[in-house]
Amino acid sequence: MFHHAMMNPTATMGSSMRIGTLAKSVGCHVETVRYYEKEGLIPPAKKAANGYGMYSESHLKVLRLIRNAKNLGFSQIQIRELSHLALLQNRACNEVYQLTKTQLVTIDQKLEDLKMMRKTLKSLLVTCEQNSNDNCPTLERLASK
Repeated sequence: MFHHAMMNPTATMGSSMRIGTLAKSVGCHVETVRYYEKEGLIPPAKKAANGYGMYSESHLKVLRLIRNAKNLGFSQIQIRELSHLALLQNRACNEVYQLTKTQLVTIDQKLEDLKMMRKTLKSLLVTCEQNSNDNCPTLERLASK
């Protein structure tokens, strides 16, 4: 999935590290790094003479990008695009801008949805507070159309 023309993951071999060190540096599990590598979100590690995978500073940067993009709610497909764009020599800022703009629209919609959910929940609480019956009006409203 990654082309070596995009990035040489061991270009900075002076700062190469094993998977455990990489994972700890990013604050994730080793299994997460392996998953991202398997899914093509990060390029494969170069194998050292002893058989261990060696990761570079570039891997660290892409993993940080993935973590931060996840924290901002980007989908895995969007994160894949962002990670690929980050590895290009001539970064495609317009594409990143469009992805970011789309994500902002998605977040704005989610905020509107959350406001409506909050309003409904407050209404359900008022119904409960005013209820003196054994029947729960909140359950009845939740079960209605």
